[in-house]
Amino acid sequence: MAQGLDVGTMNILSARQDGDETVFVQQRNSFVEIDHSDMAEQMLSRSEVLHIRKDDLVYIVGDDALNFANIFNEETRRPMQAGILSSDEKSAIPMIKLITEQVVGEPAQPGELLFFSVPADPIDSEMSTLYHQKTVESLLGDMGYSPEPINEGMAVIYSELADREFTGLGVSFGAGMTNVCLSYYAVPVMKFSIARGGDYIDKQTAQATGTPVDKVTSTKEDDFELDFETDVGGIEGALSIYYDNLLDYVIENIIQEVDEEDVEEDLDIPVVVTGGTSSPDGFEALFAERLNEADLPFSISGVRRAENPMYSVAQGALVAARSEEERTETRTATGEESTRAEADQ
Repeated sequence: MAQGLDVGTMNILSARQDGDETVFVQQRNSFVEIDHSDMAEQMLSRSEVLHIRKDDLVYIVGDDALNFANIFNEETRRPMQAGILSSDEKSAIPMIKLITEQVVGEPAQPGELLFFSVPADPIDSEMSTLYHQKTVESLLGDMGYSPEPINEGMAVIYSELADREFTGLGVSFGAGMTNVCLSYYAVPVMKFSIARGGDYIDKQTAQATGTPVDKVTSTKEDDFELDFETDVGGIEGALSIYYDNLLDYVIENIIQEVDEEDVEEDLDIPVVVTGGTSSPDGFEALFAERLNEADLPFSISGVRRAENPMYSVAQGALVAARSEEERTETRTATGEESTRAEADQ
Protein backbone atom coordinates (compact mmCIF):
# COMPACT_ATOMS: atom_id res chain seq x y z
CA MET A 1 0.00 0.00 0.00
CA ALA A 2 1.01 3.60 -0.62
CA GLN A 3 -0.61 6.97 -0.06
CA GLY A 4 -0.54 10.50 -1.49
CA LEU A 5 -0.98 13.66 0.57
CA ASP A 6 -1.72 17.22 -0.51
CA VAL A 7 -0.54 19.55 2.27
CA GLY A 8 -2.39 22.70 1.26
CA THR A 9 -2.85 26.05 2.95
CA MET A 10 -6.63 25.78 2.79
CA ASN A 11 -7.17 22.00 2.80
CA ILE A 12 -5.24 18.82 3.57
CA LEU A 13 -6.23 15.82 1.45
CA SER A 14 -5.07 12.22 1.24
CA ALA A 15 -5.48 9.69 -1.56
CA ARG A 16 -5.33 5.93 -1.15
CA GLN A 17 -6.13 3.11 -3.58
CA ASP A 18 -8.91 0.74 -2.51
CA GLY A 19 -9.39 -1.90 -5.20
CA ASP A 20 -10.34 -0.09 -8.40
CA GLU A 21 -11.30 3.09 -6.58
CA THR A 22 -9.26 5.97 -5.19
CA VAL A 23 -10.45 7.04 -1.76
CA PHE A 24 -9.93 10.69 -0.76
CA VAL A 25 -10.13 12.12 2.76
CA GLN A 26 -10.24 15.88 3.26
CA GLN A 27 -10.11 18.35 6.14
CA ARG A 28 -9.95 22.13 6.08
CA ASN A 29 -6.56 23.30 7.31
CA SER A 30 -7.82 25.80 9.86
CA PHE A 31 -9.00 26.13 13.45
CA VAL A 32 -10.83 28.46 15.79
CA GLU A 33 -10.62 28.69 19.57
CA ILE A 34 -13.43 29.10 22.09
CA ASP A 35 -13.48 29.29 25.88
CA HIS A 36 -13.72 25.92 27.56
CA SER A 37 -16.77 24.81 29.49
CA ASP A 38 -17.86 21.32 30.46
CA MET A 39 -21.15 21.77 28.62
CA ALA A 40 -19.47 23.00 25.42
CA GLU A 41 -17.01 20.12 25.41
CA GLN A 42 -19.79 17.57 25.95
CA MET A 43 -21.78 19.00 23.04
CA LEU A 44 -18.75 19.03 20.76
CA SER A 45 -17.95 15.42 21.60
CA ARG A 46 -21.55 14.28 21.03
CA SER A 47 -21.61 16.07 17.66
CA GLU A 48 -18.27 14.49 16.68
CA VAL A 49 -16.75 17.92 16.06
CA LEU A 50 -12.97 17.59 15.74
CA HIS A 51 -11.45 19.49 18.66
CA ILE A 52 -8.76 19.45 21.31
CA ARG A 53 -8.58 21.11 24.72
CA LYS A 54 -5.58 23.01 26.01
CA ASP A 55 -5.81 24.70 29.41
CA ASP A 56 -8.94 26.90 29.38
CA LEU A 57 -9.40 26.87 25.62
CA VAL A 58 -10.93 24.46 23.14
CA TYR A 59 -9.60 24.41 19.59
CA ILE A 60 -12.14 23.43 16.91
CA VAL A 61 -10.23 22.05 13.96
CA GLY A 62 -10.86 21.27 10.31
CA ASP A 63 -14.14 21.60 8.40
CA ASP A 64 -16.10 22.67 11.48
CA ALA A 65 -13.78 25.63 12.15
CA LEU A 66 -15.22 27.76 9.32
CA ASN A 67 -18.79 27.08 10.48
CA PHE A 68 -18.00 28.15 14.03
CA ALA A 69 -16.11 31.21 12.81
CA ASN A 70 -19.10 32.38 10.78
CA ILE A 71 -21.53 31.74 13.66
CA PHE A 72 -19.43 33.67 16.20
CA ASN A 73 -18.28 36.29 13.64
CA GLU A 74 -14.61 35.44 14.21
CA GLU A 75 -11.73 34.78 11.86
CA THR A 76 -10.35 31.26 11.53
CA ARG A 77 -6.67 30.75 12.20
CA ARG A 78 -4.37 28.81 9.92
CA PRO A 79 -1.44 26.48 10.68
CA MET A 80 -0.11 27.46 7.24
CA GLN A 81 0.28 30.77 5.49
CA ALA A 82 1.39 31.46 1.91
CA GLY A 83 1.85 27.76 1.22
CA ILE A 84 4.08 26.88 4.18
CA LEU A 85 3.87 26.55 7.96
CA SER A 86 3.02 29.89 9.52
CA SER A 87 5.81 31.44 11.59
CA ASP A 88 3.26 33.75 13.23
CA GLU A 89 1.05 30.96 14.56
CA LYS A 90 2.41 29.33 17.73
CA SER A 91 -0.11 26.48 17.48
CA ALA A 92 0.79 25.70 13.85
CA ILE A 93 2.63 22.42 14.37
CA PRO A 94 0.24 20.73 16.88
CA MET A 95 -2.77 21.84 14.80
CA ILE A 96 -1.41 20.56 11.49
CA LYS A 97 -0.35 17.34 13.21
CA LEU A 98 -3.91 16.76 14.46
CA ILE A 99 -5.48 17.52 11.07
CA THR A 100 -2.99 15.34 9.21
CA GLU A 101 -3.59 12.42 11.58
CA GLN A 102 -7.31 12.65 10.83
CA VAL A 103 -6.67 12.67 7.08
CA VAL A 104 -4.06 9.91 6.65
CA GLY A 105 -5.00 7.63 9.55
CA GLU A 106 -2.74 4.81 10.71
CA PRO A 107 -0.26 3.31 8.23
CA ALA A 108 -1.51 0.13 6.55
CA GLN A 109 1.81 -1.40 7.59
CA PRO A 110 4.90 -0.02 9.34
CA GLY A 111 6.84 2.24 7.02
CA GLU A 112 4.02 2.64 4.47
CA LEU A 113 5.25 4.86 1.62
CA LEU A 114 3.61 8.29 1.55
CA PHE A 115 4.41 11.02 -0.99
CA PHE A 116 3.46 14.51 0.23
CA SER A 117 3.28 17.71 -1.78
CA VAL A 118 5.80 20.50 -1.32
CA PRO A 119 5.70 23.87 -3.07
CA ALA A 120 8.70 25.14 -4.98
CA ASP A 121 10.51 28.17 -3.56
CA PRO A 122 8.61 31.27 -4.74
CA ILE A 123 10.38 33.47 -7.30
CA ASP A 124 8.67 36.64 -6.05
CA SER A 125 9.53 36.21 -2.37
CA GLU A 126 12.51 35.38 -0.18
CA MET A 127 10.57 32.61 1.58
CA SER A 128 12.20 29.19 1.79
CA THR A 129 10.12 26.00 1.83
CA LEU A 130 12.87 23.87 3.43
CA TYR A 131 11.76 24.21 7.08
CA HIS A 132 8.17 23.46 6.10
CA GLN A 133 9.20 20.36 4.13
CA LYS A 134 11.41 18.93 6.86
CA THR A 135 8.85 19.58 9.60
CA VAL A 136 6.02 17.83 7.72
CA GLU A 137 8.40 15.00 6.84
CA SER A 138 9.25 14.58 10.53
CA LEU A 139 5.58 14.59 11.61
CA LEU A 140 4.71 11.91 9.04
CA GLY A 141 7.72 9.84 10.08
CA ASP A 142 6.58 9.99 13.71
CA MET A 143 3.18 8.63 12.57
CA GLY A 144 4.91 5.53 11.19
CA TYR A 145 5.10 6.46 7.49
CA SER A 146 8.06 6.56 5.11
CA PRO A 147 7.51 10.08 3.76
CA GLU A 148 8.85 11.38 0.43
CA PRO A 149 8.36 14.95 -0.83
CA ILE A 150 7.05 15.65 -4.32
CA ASN A 151 6.93 19.02 -6.03
CA GLU A 152 3.31 20.20 -6.15
CA GLY A 153 3.42 21.20 -9.81
CA MET A 154 4.91 17.84 -10.78
CA ALA A 155 2.14 16.09 -8.87
CA VAL A 156 -0.33 17.83 -11.20
CA ILE A 157 1.55 16.43 -14.21
CA TYR A 158 1.40 12.90 -12.76
CA SER A 159 -2.30 13.23 -12.03
CA GLU A 160 -3.57 14.85 -15.21
CA LEU A 161 -1.18 14.29 -18.13
CA ALA A 162 -0.62 10.53 -18.33
CA ASP A 163 -2.41 10.55 -21.69
CA ARG A 164 0.20 13.03 -22.98
CA GLU A 165 3.17 10.98 -21.71
CA PHE A 166 3.52 13.38 -18.76
CA THR A 167 4.42 16.25 -21.09
CA GLY A 168 2.83 19.65 -20.56
CA LEU A 169 2.38 22.60 -18.25
CA GLY A 170 0.74 21.92 -14.89
CA VAL A 171 -0.45 24.87 -12.81
CA SER A 172 -1.78 24.37 -9.28
CA PHE A 173 -3.73 27.38 -8.05
CA GLY A 174 -3.73 26.86 -4.30
CA ALA A 175 -4.77 29.11 -1.46
CA GLY A 176 -1.31 30.27 -0.40
CA MET A 177 0.71 29.83 -3.59
CA THR A 178 0.44 29.11 -7.29
CA ASN A 179 2.78 26.30 -8.38
CA VAL A 180 3.92 25.91 -12.00
CA CYS A 181 5.73 22.98 -13.60
CA LEU A 182 6.68 22.38 -17.25
CA SER A 183 7.46 18.72 -17.85
CA TYR A 184 8.81 16.86 -20.88
CA TYR A 185 8.23 13.09 -20.72
CA ALA A 186 8.03 13.21 -16.90
CA VAL A 187 11.25 15.24 -16.62
CA PRO A 188 10.66 18.68 -15.06
CA VAL A 189 12.08 21.37 -17.35
CA MET A 190 10.90 24.30 -15.26
CA LYS A 191 9.27 24.49 -11.83
CA PHE A 192 8.60 27.43 -9.58
CA SER A 193 5.95 28.96 -7.36
CA ILE A 194 4.42 32.39 -6.92
CA ALA A 195 3.50 33.70 -3.48
CA ARG A 196 -0.07 34.51 -4.50
CA GLY A 197 -3.16 32.35 -4.69
CA GLY A 198 -6.71 32.16 -3.40
CA ASP A 199 -5.84 33.88 -0.11
CA TYR A 200 -4.54 36.89 -2.04
CA ILE A 201 -7.87 37.12 -3.87
CA ASP A 202 -9.87 36.74 -0.63
CA LYS A 203 -7.86 39.34 1.31
CA GLN A 204 -7.93 41.92 -1.48
CA THR A 205 -11.67 41.38 -1.95
CA ALA A 206 -12.28 41.68 1.80
CA GLN A 207 -10.35 44.96 1.98
CA ALA A 208 -12.12 46.36 -1.09
CA THR A 209 -15.64 45.51 0.12
CA GLY A 210 -15.23 45.76 3.89
CA THR A 211 -16.27 42.12 4.31
CA PRO A 212 -14.72 39.56 6.71
CA VAL A 213 -12.28 37.26 4.91
CA ASP A 214 -14.15 34.08 5.94
CA LYS A 215 -17.36 35.53 4.47
CA VAL A 216 -15.53 36.18 1.18
CA THR A 217 -14.13 32.63 1.21
CA SER A 218 -17.59 31.16 1.76
CA THR A 219 -19.00 33.24 -1.11
CA LYS A 220 -16.19 32.16 -3.44
CA GLU A 221 -16.76 28.50 -2.63
CA ASP A 222 -20.56 28.71 -3.02
CA ASP A 223 -21.27 28.55 -6.79
CA PHE A 224 -19.28 31.69 -7.67
CA GLU A 225 -18.96 32.12 -11.45
CA LEU A 226 -16.15 34.06 -13.11
CA ASP A 227 -18.29 35.71 -15.81
CA PHE A 228 -17.69 39.46 -15.24
CA GLU A 229 -21.43 40.09 -15.48
CA THR A 230 -21.83 40.75 -11.76
CA ASP A 231 -22.37 44.38 -10.77
CA VAL A 232 -19.19 46.03 -9.52
CA GLY A 233 -19.33 46.89 -5.83
CA GLY A 234 -20.37 43.55 -4.40
CA ILE A 235 -18.27 40.61 -3.25
CA GLU A 236 -18.60 38.65 -6.49
CA GLY A 237 -17.69 41.66 -8.62
CA ALA A 238 -14.54 42.24 -6.56
CA LEU A 239 -13.66 38.54 -6.71
CA SER A 240 -13.77 38.69 -10.53
CA ILE A 241 -11.46 41.71 -10.57
CA TYR A 242 -8.84 40.07 -8.37
CA TYR A 243 -9.08 36.72 -10.18
CA ASP A 244 -8.25 38.59 -13.39
CA ASN A 245 -5.38 40.33 -11.62
CA LEU A 246 -3.97 37.04 -10.30
CA LEU A 247 -4.00 35.39 -13.73
CA ASP A 248 -2.18 38.34 -15.31
CA TYR A 249 0.46 38.14 -12.58
CA VAL A 250 0.91 34.37 -12.98
CA ILE A 251 1.35 34.62 -16.75
CA GLU A 252 3.84 37.49 -16.42
CA ASN A 253 5.98 35.23 -14.24
CA ILE A 254 5.60 32.23 -16.57
CA ILE A 255 6.90 34.37 -19.45
CA GLN A 256 9.82 35.54 -17.32
CA GLU A 257 10.81 32.03 -16.21
CA VAL A 258 10.46 30.57 -19.72
CA ASP A 259 12.90 33.21 -20.97
CA GLU A 260 15.38 32.58 -18.14
CA GLU A 261 15.23 28.77 -18.47
CA ASP A 262 15.65 29.00 -22.26
CA VAL A 263 12.82 26.53 -22.87
CA GLU A 264 12.91 24.84 -26.27
CA GLU A 265 10.85 26.57 -28.94
CA ASP A 266 8.19 25.09 -31.24
CA LEU A 267 6.82 22.68 -28.63
CA ASP A 268 3.09 22.02 -28.62
CA ILE A 269 2.15 22.16 -24.95
CA PRO A 270 -1.09 21.03 -23.27
CA VAL A 271 -1.95 22.99 -20.15
CA VAL A 272 -3.88 21.69 -17.15
CA VAL A 273 -5.02 23.82 -14.22
CA THR A 274 -6.01 22.54 -10.82
CA GLY A 275 -6.33 23.54 -7.17
CA GLY A 276 -9.29 24.91 -5.25
CA THR A 277 -8.73 28.45 -6.57
CA SER A 278 -9.33 27.19 -10.13
CA SER A 279 -12.77 25.79 -9.26
CA PRO A 280 -15.11 28.65 -10.32
CA ASP A 281 -16.86 28.26 -13.67
CA GLY A 282 -15.18 30.48 -16.26
CA PHE A 283 -11.68 30.15 -14.79
CA GLU A 284 -10.44 27.74 -17.46
CA ALA A 285 -11.66 29.92 -20.34
CA LEU A 286 -10.16 33.10 -18.85
CA PHE A 287 -6.77 31.46 -18.29
CA ALA A 288 -6.78 30.10 -21.86
CA GLU A 289 -7.56 33.56 -23.20
CA ARG A 290 -4.70 35.12 -21.24
CA LEU A 291 -2.22 32.41 -22.26
CA ASN A 292 -3.11 32.75 -25.95
CA GLU A 293 -2.41 36.49 -25.68
CA ALA A 294 0.99 35.87 -24.04
CA ASP A 295 4.31 35.97 -25.89
CA LEU A 296 5.51 32.39 -25.33
CA PRO A 297 8.10 30.47 -27.41
CA PHE A 298 5.83 27.42 -27.65
CA SER A 299 2.25 26.90 -28.75
CA ILE A 300 -0.60 25.97 -26.42
CA SER A 301 -2.49 22.94 -27.71
CA GLY A 302 -5.29 23.46 -25.22
CA VAL A 303 -6.16 24.42 -21.66
CA ARG A 304 -8.30 22.21 -19.49
CA ARG A 305 -9.19 22.04 -15.86
CA ALA A 306 -8.67 18.87 -13.85
CA GLU A 307 -11.85 16.84 -13.48
CA ASN A 308 -11.70 17.41 -9.74
CA PRO A 309 -9.36 20.34 -8.98
CA MET A 310 -9.49 19.79 -5.21
CA TYR A 311 -8.13 16.24 -5.41
CA SER A 312 -5.63 16.51 -8.27
CA VAL A 313 -2.44 17.09 -6.25
CA ALA A 314 -3.23 14.26 -3.80
CA GLN A 315 -4.00 12.00 -6.78
CA GLY A 316 -0.66 12.87 -8.41
CA ALA A 317 1.21 12.22 -5.18
CA LEU A 318 -0.48 8.81 -4.99
CA VAL A 319 0.52 8.01 -8.60
CA ALA A 320 4.14 8.83 -7.76
CA ALA A 321 4.01 6.81 -4.52
CA ARG A 322 2.55 3.72 -6.21
CA SER A 323 5.10 3.97 -9.03
CA GLU A 324 7.95 4.10 -6.53
CA GLU A 325 6.41 1.23 -4.56
CA GLU A 326 6.26 -0.91 -7.71
CA ARG A 327 9.89 -0.08 -8.58
CA THR A 328 10.98 -1.07 -5.07
CA GLU A 329 9.06 -4.35 -5.27
CA THR A 330 10.61 -5.10 -8.66
CA ARG A 331 14.12 -4.38 -7.40
CA THR A 332 13.51 -6.56 -4.36
CA ALA A 333 12.16 -9.41 -6.44
CA THR A 334 15.06 -9.13 -8.90
CA GLY A 335 17.52 -9.13 -6.03
CA GLU A 336 15.93 -12.24 -4.55
CA GLU A 337 16.07 -14.01 -7.91
CA SER A 338 19.74 -13.08 -8.30
CA THR A 339 20.49 -14.38 -4.81
CA ARG A 340 18.76 -17.69 -5.58
CA ALA A 341 20.62 -18.01 -8.86
CA GLU A 342 23.96 -17.41 -7.15
CA ALA A 343 23.07 -19.95 -4.46
CA ASP A 344 22.23 -22.57 -7.12
CA GLN A 345 25.59 -22.18 -8.82
